[in-house]
Order: sequence, then C-alpha cells, then structure tokens
Amino acid sequence: MTAAYEELIHLLDEREIGYSASDDQAIRTDLRGEVGTYRIVAKVETEVDLFQVFGYSPLRVPEGCRPAIAEAVARANYGLRLGKFELDLDDGELRFQMAQILTFDTVGEDAIDRMIGTAINMLDMYLPAFLSVIYANELPKDAVGRVESACRRPSQTEGEDPEAGE
Repeated sequence: MTAAYEELIHLLDEREIGYSASDDQAIRTDLRGEVGTYRIVAKVETEVDLFQVFGYSPLRVPEGCRPAIAEAVARANYGLRLGKFELDLDDGELRFQMAQILTFDTVGEDAIDRMIGTAINMLDMYLPAFLSVIYANELPKDAVGRVESACRRPSQTEGEDPEAGE
C-alpha cells in the first residue's frame, strides 16, 4: 500500500466519510455538492506514479444529446488550468478528472482534499450548463458562457486575460 493511498484513507476516516475500498488502491464514495451528489473515485496507479480523482455526474447523457454535450465539454475544458471533463460517447458517462504525479509514493492530504473539492466544484459549476443543453436545448456556447460569466470576477471582462497586466 502506497503512502498516497494511506493518506487518502486517513483523510476520509478523519472526516468520517463513508467509502468502499478495492484491492487496486481505489476508493469510491458519494459526496454532495451544491447542485448534485457525485460519485467520487480516487485511486493510486503505482505503475505510472499517478494519483487520480474522478467526479462522476449523476446523469447519463442521452444518445441524441451527446454531440452537443461533446461541444459543451470542449468549451468547458478550454482554458481550464486544473483537470478536464470527459464524455464517453458510447454510454453517455460524464465525469471530471484530475491527476497528480506521485513523489516518493505520496501526494499529501492537502492535495488530495483540494483535488476532491475541485472535482465537486467543477461539476457544480458546469452541470447546470450541461443540463440546460440537454433539457432546454440551449446552445453549448451559450450555456457554458452563461455559467462561466456567472463565476467571473467583476473586474474581468470578456476576452480579457486575468494574468495579463493592463
């Protein structure tokens, strides 16, 4: 068992979060966000020195909506600094994924906590846009733009790079 897996288990036990563990150094738990309850899978892949967190959407994308959601996923992913959304075009599974390279078999409890929190926050942020595309026939560009503009700081304007100086 790697130090990263032990850190993960310790963090969940300390917070009294129920989970199921598997022999392949992975855990599964359901955590509630603001918008939904998400299946979280965290696992250590020792063969590639990687710690991964997956946050699964509570919905399966209907087959007829998958091309539009694929566009929405591409729009949501553009510019993300941490993690990515993934859509399985065959079965409609939608998830958010983050990864961290292990250093000496460890990643740190703070990093694990941030990764799980980020997965939940990203699903909470973008799930309304995905739902709007599926159920309200909103264009992916408009739906993603709407949720992103709602989260934009008031000083940021469209097309402005927040890292660039004035």
